Amino acid sequence: MEKIVKVAALTGLLLLIWSAFFASTFRYPFFWDDFHLIRSYSAPEIRSAFHAFADPDRIETPGLRPCSILLFNFQGSLFGENILAHHVFMVVLMGIFMTAAGMLLLEVGLNFCQLIIVLALFVSSRIFDSLVLWISLSHLLLAYIFIVLTAYFFVLWAKKGCWFWFLLMLVACTLATFTREETYSLPVVLPILWLISFFDRSQRRRVALAAFGLFAIVSFHYVLWHLLVTNALSPKFNFGALKRLFTAISASWLPRGFKMVGTIDTLFGVLWIVFVVGLVSMFVKLARPRVRWQFLGACCLGVLLCLPALGIGRPFGIALPTLAFMTAISIAVREVSTQTQTRIDIREWHRKAVTGGIILGLAIGIGGGIRRSFEVAESLRPNCAVRVLRDGEFLFDQLDHPVTIPEQRRKAGLARLERLGISSASDLSRLKSDLQNDPAPYRQNRPTENGVFLPEYDYLSF
Repeated sequence: MEKIVKVAALTGLLLLIWSAFFASTFRYPFFWDDFHLIRSYSAPEIRSAFHAFADPDRIETPGLRPCSILLFNFQGSLFGENILAHHVFMVVLMGIFMTAAGMLLLEVGLNFCQLIIVLALFVSSRIFDSLVLWISLSHLLLAYIFIVLTAYFFVLWAKKGCWFWFLLMLVACTLATFTREETYSLPVVLPILWLISFFDRSQRRRVALAAFGLFAIVSFHYVLWHLLVTNALSPKFNFGALKRLFTAISASWLPRGFKMVGTIDTLFGVLWIVFVVGLVSMFVKLARPRVRWQFLGACCLGVLLCLPALGIGRPFGIALPTLAFMTAISIAVREVSTQTQTRIDIREWHRKAVTGGIILGLAIGIGGGIRRSFEVAESLRPNCAVRVLRDGEFLFDQLDHPVTIPEQRRKAGLARLERLGISSASDLSRLKSDLQNDPAPYRQNRPTENGVFLPEYDYLSF
């Protein structure tokens, strides 16, 4: 109980700090997929999600995700058009996810100081804002919660052998799998997690049994998905897929993201890379063999958790690998700090220099992440040009299939676009043409309440 109270308190403090910085975003209106996903669903629509498309409008990625529709229906029915309540709900979901992740990290051997480093880097990162600020990503957060709980119950099952934990692990994995497909790597990820954290030979049968149970669940879902849903996605191992995987891995290492625009952002990115290279170099030289194994294992987990990018690379879908790589950073920080403070062959000024360098490097990572997070928030402002185009596709029925949008939400969205000079589909086409042919005037506009502007970074950029 003491552990969960401390983790929840740390999570709450970090979320309060984040909310103080980004309070203005709590009033951002529904965006893009939010228009048709977050609403009350009819009984036939909910039933169809269990044996056909999760999205009744057939606009989203074809998937077998019935739990996501249940969540969207819950949000739409409970909060309706109250945008503040929807945003607060997203923060609550993120708080649950961070608390569950913190409990897992403590269970596998991190101390509380390391947990502070991991969660501080995560909260300040671009991926955090990308997840929290888009309301219809609630189902992804829910899947992450169930995935982390699956891992947590897996560890408890392996350590204690209580069948109660085994049953909870299977339930959590099933709920996660029928929410999103990110669970497909768990049968491999979790045995590696056990290997780097404990490597107790007496637990091998429990670990093997758990891995087999998880594999059976994801295999069952994969077969159902491809039998029931037409055009179900399958990963294609080509150059494009490898490029997406490499981009996801790189972005997971960088709190501020993979793309760098401008001198200041490039400086933050380069300094963080220099810090990581220097830290890893010292770690390789000073670390004990067992800790090196843990660091390497955490990096391997990060790579495996990026595998969904082989299918579709999503800049908002790298929360789990980001946590894995930030865990590797925290392992390296602790080991380098410990070794430099305890080894007698290291001079005092070297110790002070290493401590100062670690503090400065972490500050650069957090500062760069916060700077990019403000850019993410800016790209979701109602008068952002790219957002206007995406919202207009739904509001003016520019998609292949008709969309189901609550009438009050549609009217509010159309009124918002009209205030920006977009009153019809032809106005939307004109804006799109202007952005392609002569975007300079929009880049020069300041992101104020009036006038359409182009953001420094697109929301969907890594």
